[in-house]
Amino acid sequence: MLNAMQSTLPRVRRVVGGFWELAHQTLMMVGLFVVAGGAYLYFQPQAVSWLDRGLTQWVMARKTAADELQALAQKPADALLPVVQAATPPSVEAPALTPQQRTVSNWLARRYSIAPNAMAQLVGAAWTVGQQEKLDPLLILAVMAVESSFNPYAASGAGATGLMQVMAGVHRDKFAPFGGPQASIDPLANMRVGALVLKDAINRGGSVRAGLRFYVGATTDATEGGYADKVLAEQVQLERVAGVAPRNAASMTASATPSSGAPAAQAKPTVAHEPQSPAQKTPALT
Repeated sequence: MLNAMQSTLPRVRRVVGGFWELAHQTLMMVGLFVVAGGAYLYFQPQAVSWLDRGLTQWVMARKTAADELQALAQKPADALLPVVQAATPPSVEAPALTPQQRTVSNWLARRYSIAPNAMAQLVGAAWTVGQQEKLDPLLILAVMAVESSFNPYAASGAGATGLMQVMAGVHRDKFAPFGGPQASIDPLANMRVGALVLKDAINRGGSVRAGLRFYVGATTDATEGGYADKVLAEQVQLERVAGVAPRNAASMTASATPSSGAPAAQAKPTVAHEPQSPAQKTPALT
């Protein structure tokens, strides 16, 4: 027992000595900083004035804030109501949709797990853009469903972005009115430009199916990977939800209501791409 205590005592002394040395050096450093600070203030009297002004301003600001809080606490609740109402941001309400549009919006919101108000905005915009460009709004919605699942920030490895997966770099001219290619992630801008590209593709192809092949940048039906079938199947499902009588989609133009006899299927987002070789004559539009 005695031997253990004798062997431990030197260790304790070393530890205590180490702490004492550390404290001593710390106090010396603090003292040096104090002396250096005092010397600086002595030879730089303007620094003292600057510190005094800063401290005075801080004290006055604190006092003003305390007085305002005290005065605010003494006001009756009725007097504070206008202030609270002015500070409250306006609520975002869903746009006024027709019963048919509301049915489509609610169905899409549930299927793709999108906030109802956000989906209502997209559905309303699709109807507006469709009327302006003489495109079936259900076709526009079907393209967005297949391309991005209604994710405005979706992006592909080929550079397609937004709801309709438009190649912003290729269609700089169409994005110019919206501020340039960076506007491709803006839902409305992307939808408008995508509708223009889709309309041009359908007019070039002569039918909705051929136009969808142009839209995805495929050269033949065999190379488009079933993209047109996915979009048309999605459109058929939307027509059933909206209560629209389906028509033959193969021969329809941009202004008609396309359809297909294919059963509705859960479509996965696809990626628009450009042809891989210069010999291919069909440029990617999205």
